[in-house]
Amino acid sequence: MARLPRLPDLLTTANLACGVGSILLASQGELTAACWLVFAAAVFDVFDGLAARALGGGSPLGAQLDSLADMVSFGVAPAFALFTTASVLSGITTGWTAYPPFSVVLEQVGASAWPVFTAAIVLVIASCWRLAKFNLDTRQTSGFLGLPTPSNGLFWVSMTLGSTGVAVHPGPGHDQLIGIARSVLGSPVVLLALALVLAGLMLSELPLPSLKFKHFRWPGNQVIYLLAGLGAVLVVLYGILAVPMILVLYLLSPMWGRLFKPQVARDT
Repeated sequence: MARLPRLPDLLTTANLACGVGSILLASQGELTAACWLVFAAAVFDVFDGLAARALGGGSPLGAQLDSLADMVSFGVAPAFALFTTASVLSGITTGWTAYPPFSVVLEQVGASAWPVFTAAIVLVIASCWRLAKFNLDTRQTSGFLGLPTPSNGLFWVSMTLGSTGVAVHPGPGHDQLIGIARSVLGSPVVLLALALVLAGLMLSELPLPSLKFKHFRWPGNQVIYLLAGLGAVLVVLYGILAVPMILVLYLLSPMWGRLFKPQVARDT
C-alpha cells in the first residue's frame, strides 16, 4: 500500500521544483529569477534535513529523492545559468535569448566556445558523480569529504548574479569584485580552469565541516559560528558576492578549524 509523502519528502520536492523552474526561466533569459530560485532550492534543502531529523531520521526513499533533487537544483540549473551568462560575456552570443545553432556558434567564434560548453558539462558530471559516490559513503556522519554539491551550485549562481551587479552591496572594492566575476565568466579558459578545480574538490576527500547544528552550544560548533559570523559581515558588505568569499573561507576551514574539536552529515 502506497504511503502518503512525509514532510521532508514534500520539502525535497519543493527543492526540485525550484531547480526545474530555474532551468525554465534561464532558458527564457530570466537569469536573475533563475538564480534566486537556486537559492530558494537551498532553503528547502536545509529544511528537509531539519524536518527529517525532527521526525526521527530520514528514509531510504528520502535520501534518493534528495540526491535527485540536488542534481537538478545544484548541478543542472547552475550550469545552465552559467552557460547562458558566460556565452554572452565571452561574446559567443549577443543576447540572453538569441541563440544560434551550436554549429554556427563554432563557425563564428571558433575554439572560444568549447571551454564554456565544456565547463558547464564538467560541473554537471562532477555533481552527479559526487552525489552518487558519497551517497554510499558511510564515513560522512558528522562532516563532509569533498565540496558539497549545493555549495558549488550556490557559488556559480552568485557569480552569475554578481557579474550583472544584481544584489551587490557597495562594500570596499565592490566594483573590483564585480569586475572579477565578469572577467572569470567572460574568459572561457579561466572559466574552464575554475570549473575543473571545483569539480576536483567535489570529488576529492578533503575533510570539510558540516554546517548543521546538532545543538547550539559553543563546543563542537565553533567552526559553524565563526563561518556564520564572518559570512554575515561579508553579506552586509558585499551582498551576493559574499558567497564566493564564504566558500573560500569554508574550503580553508580544515586549517583553522584544527584549533577546535573536529566534527564529521550526509551530502543532502
